[in-house]
Amino acid sequence: LEYTIYGIKRGWVISRTFAFAGAFAALLVNGVFSLAPLGGSAQYIAMFMFLAWSVIFSFKLHARFFRSKLSESVAQRSELELGLMLIVAVHGAIQILGGLSSPYYPILLILLAFLVVYTNQWIGFTLVSFAVALEFAIVGFAPLESAYSYALLHSVFIALFSLINLIFTRTEIRRMRLKAMSRIEQVKTQFANDARAFRLTSAVNKPRGANAIEEEHERLSRCTVAEVRRSMYHHINLLKQTLKLNTCILFWSSDDGRQLNILECVTDSEVIDQRKFRIKEGVMGAVFQSGNRVLLKELRPGHPGLVYYAEPTLVTDFMGLPIKEGNSVRGILCADRTNHESFTTKEQEILATSVESILQNVTNERVFVQLQKAKSEQGRLLMASETLAKALNLKDVVSSSLEAAALIAPYDMAAVTLKGKTGKQRIIDVKGEGIELLSNLEMGLTKGLAGSVYKTGHFLPYRGNFDSSNQVVYTKEAQDAFTDMHSLLVMPLSSGDEILGTLMIASKNRGVYTEELRTTLQVMINQLGTKLENAQMVQKLKDLATTDGLTGLPNRRSFEDELTRQLAHSSRFNSPTSLIMCDVDKFKGVNDTYGHQVGDDVLKALGKTLKNIVVRDTDMPARYGGEEFIIICGGTDTEGAVQLGERVRRELEKQVFNTEKGPLSCTISMGVATYPEHAHNKEDLMERSDAALYAAKENGRNQVKIWKKGMTSS
Repeated sequence: LEYTIYGIKRGWVISRTFAFAGAFAALLVNGVFSLAPLGGSAQYIAMFMFLAWSVIFSFKLHARFFRSKLSESVAQRSELELGLMLIVAVHGAIQILGGLSSPYYPILLILLAFLVVYTNQWIGFTLVSFAVALEFAIVGFAPLESAYSYALLHSVFIALFSLINLIFTRTEIRRMRLKAMSRIEQVKTQFANDARAFRLTSAVNKPRGANAIEEEHERLSRCTVAEVRRSMYHHINLLKQTLKLNTCILFWSSDDGRQLNILECVTDSEVIDQRKFRIKEGVMGAVFQSGNRVLLKELRPGHPGLVYYAEPTLVTDFMGLPIKEGNSVRGILCADRTNHESFTTKEQEILATSVESILQNVTNERVFVQLQKAKSEQGRLLMASETLAKALNLKDVVSSSLEAAALIAPYDMAAVTLKGKTGKQRIIDVKGEGIELLSNLEMGLTKGLAGSVYKTGHFLPYRGNFDSSNQVVYTKEAQDAFTDMHSLLVMPLSSGDEILGTLMIASKNRGVYTEELRTTLQVMINQLGTKLENAQMVQKLKDLATTDGLTGLPNRRSFEDELTRQLAHSSRFNSPTSLIMCDVDKFKGVNDTYGHQVGDDVLKALGKTLKNIVVRDTDMPARYGGEEFIIICGGTDTEGAVQLGERVRRELEKQVFNTEKGPLSCTISMGVATYPEHAHNKEDLMERSDAALYAAKENGRNQVKIWKKGMTSS
């Protein structure tokens, strides 16, 4: 029966639009819409059909284009339904406006041309066939003998118009597609050629793990230095050959600016001194100090200023040019001759142009390195962002944040803290070393580096350098976890102006967390703060939906879901489940005499008592409504449930509430029913535990009663 009902329901869902289109077509064939302008019942029928058409068409349109992705068969069926609906609606409008001879008839041709082009071929053929068949059916009821000739002529127009549009439109689409594909291939080929020409193919195209960041940068630097030196050697070798020089040598200043080192040298001499030169030494020092070119002619043999020769050398002409970057001299290009030929003005210009070219080459390579690093950083950020995007709840977001951080910054230890309801920071998740000391650690908002970061909203420590003997991260008790760490960063997790917590990463290596790496990490952390706030908001909404606001216990909705699940488990494993229905005795009198605030205090106390006593994972206390509470006891028989109820009853009985009208003590009555001993379904179990509760109240209150046959709840 169930299968048959499901089949009927599914068949109706599939065929209802076709059925409506058929009914609409039947009215068209009978000429109802042609009579609508005359008034009467035809007018009301036409109005009703168009109104119904609007509703159905809107739903089908939304289902086809605005819902989640449909299967191919469902999508094609939806397109066929929409096409049929459009055809019958246009035919209806044409009948109202004058029939098949109406000047508005070409609208149907335009519609069919559109449907043929933008739907699957079999759908387009079906719709055209339907339109032709419908027109012949309409004229079959027409009184005019020439009606069939109209229908035949229209059919020819429909077929030709649809075919022409199909051929030309799809041919043009194919031509444009082939042209675009050809253009894409040309661009890809040109890009590949340029990449090989500019050495971009050797760059890192896919970011690797965080542990490979330093290796990646080192490899990129090696490649860049080699390329710079190759280019410089090419320049000075070309200068030597072109200008007929004895020596062409390129000096570059050290990082501290105190020495000049030979970077590249092409010479006919065998006595070039390979040592490091002082910044003020010889003619190079004069060029470096003045920042201007130096030109010397007719030098005497063994000139003392040419200190790059280890022995006196017969050099007659010399020229030195500074390589300046801004106002700073970065290097010196020196050229000399031994043939008594002075450097002409044109030769001096050639040397000056070479200096500019050398400097431009260095600048280009520097930009290249920066671009590659930026590309690598963006790749790691994208991977980190994708990792965070997969997380939905708070636990997953925190765990994903540590995985995302590892993609950007290498660490041996990492932890996330969040501010809890207690007003303290607590470590939510930790990875790497120190898990035993840091898991679920709770600290004040001002304790250690984490507290300072939470208070100021600024990362610590400065430059990421860490000394475990002087800097406490969380608490002194947990400081042993950081003994071997030499680099550390604690960064704030914020959303807007609110600080939500902190992210800590630590490494055994020194100098790991540079400003560049920290800046990249900050981009990911900005996204993380928003994700955390959203996850916390979702958790709050979930708590509001499932938790009683006054007592903090699960609410009635949560109780019913849990009872259904627990009874299914009991049925499967043949185990008991008991239900304890609770009601505070004479609670209305408490509210009337002592006020609702005292009544709320009593309910809060009972909720706290239930939380402290009902602690098993298979048990669940809940507030059922008003002063009524209920306890699910999974895997517990009647005797066990009675013992639990007695503990709760005695505990509440001992409590005294101080009020303005004196001390107050409250008692509670309980009713117990057990599945499957007393009931075989959820409804009977709840009804019989409620009947037992009613019996407890009727027999003097402040007691636990077990359901027995004959007990009723009223």
